[in-house]
Amino acid sequence: MLTPVLHSLIVAIVSTFLAFLSMLPLSYYFANHKSKFQLAIEIIILLPLVLPPTVVGLILLGLFGKNDLIGAFLWNNFNYSFIFTLAGAIIATTIIILPIMYQGLKSAFLSIDHDLVWAAQTLSATTRTIFFKVILPNCWQPILAGILLSFCRAMGEFGASLMVAGYIEGKTNTIASSIYFMVQQGDMRTAIYLGIINVIIGVFALMVIHILTVRQTNLMRGM
Repeated sequence: MLTPVLHSLIVAIVSTFLAFLSMLPLSYYFANHKSKFQLAIEIIILLPLVLPPTVVGLILLGLFGKNDLIGAFLWNNFNYSFIFTLAGAIIATTIIILPIMYQGLKSAFLSIDHDLVWAAQTLSATTRTIFFKVILPNCWQPILAGILLSFCRAMGEFGASLMVAGYIEGKTNTIASSIYFMVQQGDMRTAIYLGIINVIIGVFALMVIHILTVRQTNLMRGM
């Protein structure tokens, strides 16, 4: 019963990390600059938010299948395929949580008082110094809240990851896929146990998000 929990944690942690790394520079740039490509890029990033996860999974199968685009290259040159692997589940989950991560980070950067940035610029602070010494200390709480919300979504991902990684017991089974197949097999006890574990993790993360949101709100009111 612990294997699905471990797999879900691995998928959620790695996919959240990848989504954060990829969306951090992009969200920071679009929060502070205008670009003629911004709308097109944001539509691509936010598209998984309005598509069924199974459609996202279908698109990924078309990219990473052994006879398709990226998948054919990996299979022919490295004899490797993301299909039916935990790495495939990580890729699918990362794509699914990109919109949440992007919106969370961008909102955090937009909440910054630009007078602080302007003051740092008048003191000849470098862009790097402004980012690490002014921006991050003033918006780390909403950033962390966005990360936790993305993590919660990653823990519950089912449709896209199931289509890409499948359900292979001991190899690609996660909490969500295990609950589904345990119910199909009539093993309600295991399904309930896994559901309770997921609920506990989700409640804890949401409590932390609530605390961070309240603290940030109080901080903004005190400014």
